[in-house]
This record gives sequence, C-alpha cells and structure tokens, in this order.
Amino acid sequence: MIPTIVSVSALLLSFAILCLGHGLQNTLLGVRATIEHYPAWVTGVMMSGYFLGFIFGSSLCARLISIVGQVRTFAAFASIASAISLLHVIFVNEITWIILRLIYGVCIAGLYVVIESWLNALSNRKNRGRILSLYMIISFLCLSSGQFFIFFAEPSEFVLFAVVSILISVALVPLTVSRTKQPDIHDADNFGFYKLFKISPLATFGCVGTGLTLGAFWGLGAVYFTQIGYSSHDVALVIGVTYLGGLLFQWPIGTLSDLFNRRVTITVVLFLSVLTCIAMVYLYYKKMDHMGMPLFITAILFGGFSYTLYSLFIALANDYLEPKYLVRATGGLIVLHAIGAIFGPILASVAMTYMDSVGMFVFIAFIHSLVFLVAFVRSFMGKEIPEETSENFVSIPKTGSAVIELDPRQE
Repeated sequence: MIPTIVSVSALLLSFAILCLGHGLQNTLLGVRATIEHYPAWVTGVMMSGYFLGFIFGSSLCARLISIVGQVRTFAAFASIASAISLLHVIFVNEITWIILRLIYGVCIAGLYVVIESWLNALSNRKNRGRILSLYMIISFLCLSSGQFFIFFAEPSEFVLFAVVSILISVALVPLTVSRTKQPDIHDADNFGFYKLFKISPLATFGCVGTGLTLGAFWGLGAVYFTQIGYSSHDVALVIGVTYLGGLLFQWPIGTLSDLFNRRVTITVVLFLSVLTCIAMVYLYYKKMDHMGMPLFITAILFGGFSYTLYSLFIALANDYLEPKYLVRATGGLIVLHAIGAIFGPILASVAMTYMDSVGMFVFIAFIHSLVFLVAFVRSFMGKEIPEETSENFVSIPKTGSAVIELDPRQE
C-alpha cells in the first residue's frame, strides 16, 4: 500500500487541496447568495450552470490535453478557477455569478479529468482498486474538511473567497512539479441512453434521479440551512457531516448489496433516504435554529444513504455486462447523472419558491419516492443477474468522467 501511495502522492495531494477549496466555495456561494437576497430560482439556475459547465468541460479537456499536454491544461484551468472565486466577490450580481459558475464548472471538470487520467496511467491491475479507494476517501474527507474554513471569517467578507482562490492556486504546485511522465488521454466511447435502459431500467432511471436530488442538495443545501436561520458555522457543520456520512456508509451498504439482492438493497436504501428527508421536514417545523444532535444524526444518515445510491446503480448496471463494456456503460450513466444534476437545482428552487425553504427536502423525498417505486417493482419483475458477469460493489466518486477507468472491475 505504501509504494502505491508514494507513486501517486503528488497527484493525490493536488486533488486534496483542490477539494478543500472546491468544497468551501460551493457552501460559501450558497450562504452569500442568501445574504445578498438572491431569489431561490436565481440561485438554482446559478448552481445548475456549474453542472452544465461540468459536462462541457469533460469533453473539452480531452481535446485541450492532446494539444498542450496535461500540466499546461491543469495550470490553465486552475488559474481560471482561482480567478473566478475572486470575481464572485468583486462583481456581486446574479447574472455575473451565473456566468462565472458556468465557467467554473468547465474548469473543475478539466482539473478532475487531468488528475484521474494521470492516476489511471500510473495504476495497474494490482493497485487500481487501492488507488480508487484512496481517491474516494480523499474526495469525501476534503470536501467535508473544506467547510470548516468558514469558521475563520464571515461569508459576507472578502477573506473566504480569497482562501478559495489560494487553495485552488496551491493545488497547482504538487502536480506541476511532479516528475511523473505525463500520460496520453483519449475520448471515451459511451453507451447510448437507450442501450443503457435496455441493460438496466432501474440503474438508468436511478442515475437520473440521484442526479436530480444530489444536484439539488449540492446546489441549494447551504441556501436552505441559511434561510431557515442557521449560522454560517452551523451550515458548514451540517454540510460537512453529510459528506462524512457518505464516506462512512459507502462500503457497509455496498457489502450488503453484494451479500443480498442488489435491487432489494437499493429499494431499502431509497426507503431510508425518504425517511431522512421526512425527518428533515419535521426538524424544519420544530424550528430548530442550531446544530443539535437530532440534526447531526439526520444529516449523517441523509448523506450516508443519498451519496451511496449513485455507486449502487452503477454496480447494478455493471452486473449485467462483461468487464470490457464496464467503462462505456459507466460513462453513459455518469452523463445521465450529470444531466439530472443540471435540472435538480432549478426544480428544487421552484419547490422552495412555492413551498418555502422546506420545499428542497420535499423535492428530494418526492424524487427518491419515484425511484423507490421503480426499484420495488423491478425487485420482483427484473431479469435475473447472470452469475458469470456479476461483480462486487465498487464505490465510484462523483468527480470527473475519467475516474471510471480506475474501476478494477474492468479487468
């Protein structure tokens, strides 16, 4: 394990620092948008712009790398992303923020693709699973840890935006000074949506559903907790706890899905995720205005169930495929998830407009309920999983499209 860590240490360090800044910026913008009295639908459009840019960036990056190389591509995207964090506080208005968020999504997608494709080039059959696990752990831990920079300054001030800029800029250093040979990169050929639906209707429907719900929470979670009266410190805590729950629940739930029927496990997790949303609605009407134990437990359960669903749906689809098709299928499912994430913040913001702030969790509960009904039906009517293609659960982080090539199941 130690030689594996050493071989990819520079890349993982850059990724860790990037996630610290990225996690902080998302929460910071949500809180600041509420302070500036942006309407919920405007914030929803702003956050959707990030996911739209992310899709464009994933495609653009591969072409740019082939022209200028990995290091220059990473430097260019990191520099732009760093500047964007400062522009948010220099030009404080809705239209500018929507445009900046779109460009920022392009940059983050590009940064992820560079790191992930490089990690894949350094991996082999023996250590690919370990590298992916390290990547997943760093992603959740650093996105969670990034929230706690909010304790050092107020979101209404310039300081935290400067911190984001510094972190993204510093993320350049380990990767650019690395002496590891730069890998080649190629465009992935993904399955079409119709073919994915034929392979697994539940996985296809589920990836869109998780995109809608996680996109809504990622984009508007900080807005929701700020609007109902939580301090910026409590908002950072509750968002950080959800990431922690996502990390802690990945492998236990994944192991259960290997031991028992995968579709039944998905059905149970969906049901429990709906219950956590109902608990959030209950806490809303209890008028809790601080981070107490009930909210802590509910937040860790919400993150644990919601963030695990994505990997479960990918595992279900891959159960029907030969290893050589896993990358193409997973790539298509990631695109479906991203499309759902584009619309999630917009639809959730509409719910928040007509139902008050609590509309966000009502929206998430509604979408998870629809997917639960599909999962329940497919548990009884779905085709049997062939033993010869069934694989163990692998946790896939919701980062760039190139991460799928680290999946050890493709071997």
